[in-house]
Amino acid sequence: MLRILRTTLLVALCLAPLAARATDTDLRAFVEAFLQRETRQIADKVTIEIKPNALPRNAQDCSRPEAFLAPGRRAWGSTVVGVRCTEPRWTIYIPARVHVEGTYLTAARPLSAGTELAPADWTPVTGDVAAQPAGVLRTPEQAGGAKLRVAVAAGAALRSDQLLVVSAVQRGQKVQVVYRGDGFTVANEGTALTAAAEGQTVQVRLGDGRTIQGIARSGGLVEVSH
Repeated sequence: MLRILRTTLLVALCLAPLAARATDTDLRAFVEAFLQRETRQIADKVTIEIKPNALPRNAQDCSRPEAFLAPGRRAWGSTVVGVRCTEPRWTIYIPARVHVEGTYLTAARPLSAGTELAPADWTPVTGDVAAQPAGVLRTPEQAGGAKLRVAVAAGAALRSDQLLVVSAVQRGQKVQVVYRGDGFTVANEGTALTAAAEGQTVQVRLGDGRTIQGIARSGGLVEVSH
């Protein structure tokens, strides 16, 4: 009997770490899938880092978990994802680092305030867009013809808040987000995280905490195409 008890205890001790790792793996995959969905409009290549010690070891099973961004966080760069369960009721927060590889524009030379930007004034650079300041310009259409309101050093990222433009959307403004698809249109409300002129890209946080990217239009509208 003692031998059987020892054998049973040994098996239980061996299986316990495996069960914990399986729970951690499921939780990691759930958070990664959420961040992939949140960043799919920004770039095709996204790398997500979640350190092993960021995952709790005592998370209970949950049949229908919900993920959300912690207040004040965006879905790229250094962020925190919340995961909550209603039955049993619990909420945990998991820090992550999201690298978004894409192209953005940098100053090709020192640029003075009042410069009207032309193709010779910028250099496209491929790198981690998430590591750049908010509102970094990513396409020539966003920069061409705009005037700088401040001087920009050579090699520095060009940003929308450096431009002297008439904004269609102001930072912090309540905006109407319009999703346009094949034969359907859906409207939502959100808050602009960056300022943008007509036709420029703007980042918007929706009421549920998600951050999306769309095209600014006059009248506080932001268009998102699917």
